[in-house]
Amino acid sequence: MNIPQERQALVRDVMEKVRAIGEAGIDRNSLARIKDEVLRLSARRDLFPIEEFPAVEAGTSSMYRLSEDADHRYALYVSCPAQGRSTPPHNHTTWAVIAGVHGREHNKLYRRLDDGSQEGKGRVELANELDIVPGKALALMPEDVHSIHLGEDGPHLNLHVYGMSIEHVHHRTAFDMSAGTSKTFPAAKGVKTAQGAL
Repeated sequence: MNIPQERQALVRDVMEKVRAIGEAGIDRNSLARIKDEVLRLSARRDLFPIEEFPAVEAGTSSMYRLSEDADHRYALYVSCPAQGRSTPPHNHTTWAVIAGVHGREHNKLYRRLDDGSQEGKGRVELANELDIVPGKALALMPEDVHSIHLGEDGPHLNLHVYGMSIEHVHHRTAFDMSAGTSKTFPAAKGVKTAQGAL
């Protein structure tokens, strides 16, 4: 088998197991089991050569779809954030697992301080920090808030698995820590399809 064929076979196996876990219900325990499956995939760094998944330009991120169900659930992507990129604190409104393949992505995790009842208001505080590197992964419930920060030590490549396709989550919330405000931001656009995607 060539790399795309071998990657496709392993993606199919991992996502079948992820789907079986998810269909029984998502909580922190089941999400930890999903994380273990995604780590099994990310450990095969040879199946994700950097040159096959280039970042577009400085400050942006390229996403390549590897697998997605017909109803847009259980979506797996290769994410190639460019050096120097960072995001504001945000949630995903769906569960997510991010696993390192190449490089180091610094993640900050936040605790929300308000109850979300006032539109446009949102206060978060830093709760923890974690580096996503090969062999490490982060599991996020739909309401969990994080931000990502990339240094100049790229290239970077991670695997992202979402309960719902990142192109179909339309009510994610981003937070401005200094202003104590929040805003909804749209679903992702410009996602590419990887060679051999399912």
